[in-house]
Amino acid sequence: MSWNFRKFIKIRLREFDVVHIHGLYRFPPTYAAYQARKQNVPYIIRPHGALDPYLYTKSSRSVWLKRLYERWFDLPNLHGAGAIHYTAEDERQRAAFLGLRAPSFVVPNGINWGRYAQLPTRGAFRSALGLGDAPLVLFLGRLHPKKGLDLLVPAFETIRRRIVGAQLAIVGPENDRFGQQVRAWVADRGLTEAVHFVGHLDGADVIQAYVDADVFVLPSYTENFGMTVVEAMACALPVVISDQVNIYAEVAQSGAGLVTRCEADEVAEAVIALLVDPERRGVIGRAGREAAQTRYTWPNIVDALSREYESVIRQNKTRYSDL
Repeated sequence: MSWNFRKFIKIRLREFDVVHIHGLYRFPPTYAAYQARKQNVPYIIRPHGALDPYLYTKSSRSVWLKRLYERWFDLPNLHGAGAIHYTAEDERQRAAFLGLRAPSFVVPNGINWGRYAQLPTRGAFRSALGLGDAPLVLFLGRLHPKKGLDLLVPAFETIRRRIVGAQLAIVGPENDRFGQQVRAWVADRGLTEAVHFVGHLDGADVIQAYVDADVFVLPSYTENFGMTVVEAMACALPVVISDQVNIYAEVAQSGAGLVTRCEADEVAEAVIALLVDPERRGVIGRAGREAAQTRYTWPNIVDALSREYESVIRQNKTRYSDL
């Protein structure tokens, strides 16, 4: 709760032509949307994956409070929006069960291509881990149950049996001690010497990790967009992702990687298929880099968002001029 924010929104909202609201289930987006409706200021809501049915199947002690909050506040705001902004077509389709009345559009997340235009020389990340030229699989993201690490660890056990010397780097911060559980799975399968828990990286170190890996893997159970997938593509790294990562269709269409179900055996077979075929990895990597540059860079995204803003503003003017 922020009273300064409340005061600003209530008094100053009319100064803006359109409001782009990010997220649900919190005071700032809820109150901003409420005031926009009340003051007839056009607004767009970007739900950031919060409308995925997967999240509705997860129960918790507070789930009933969330459902009440949703019914009283967020659903009216969603119905009254000038548009709902999804970042992938699959995200829009997954929200269809709610029957929202507001129109919607799809504009993806973006990357700053300047960071990827000149990639570093391969080797520094490997050298830091003492890996040499070993086949290297990379997971990069927060260690969270939804990321499919319970699939990746047994998948890597299969990979390790069939690809001599294969290594797995798990890069990312731990959440709620979940990393301890992942380490236990690794130890139980006798993989401790081949799995490297790197922790959080940022900046140039992240790009170096992508460049040094042979395959990127994200077997998530739910993933609203998957920025790390696009980052890997920008670094010409082939990706293996689950069909629950909402940009999986775009990845498959562009030839940037392989898509599996959330099953450990499928993940293992996809990774193995790429590790044993360097030429195929090169073709897929180049396709991914091209797709990242043409589809997910900011100039194109800014143009697309600008058109949607203009459309929502125009429709709002037409709507109230007819009243």
